Amino acid sequence: FRHTFCKSLVDAGESLDRVAALAGHSSLNTTARYTKPTAQDLERAVNKLEWI
Repeated sequence: FRHTFCKSLVDAGESLDRVAALAGHSSLNTTARYTKPTAQDLERAVNKLEWI
C-alpha cells in the first residue's frame, strides 16, 4: 500500500517532500525508495525532450 500511495502522489505531480510528510517519513531517501521511476516514467521523461 505504501508504494502505491507514494508513487500515485508523485505521478500526480506532488513534490517528494510533501509525499514524505504525508507518508510520515523523516527522510526523503525513504520516500525515494517508494517512488522509483518505472521504465514508462523514464520513457515519458525522454519524450519531453523531442523538441530539442
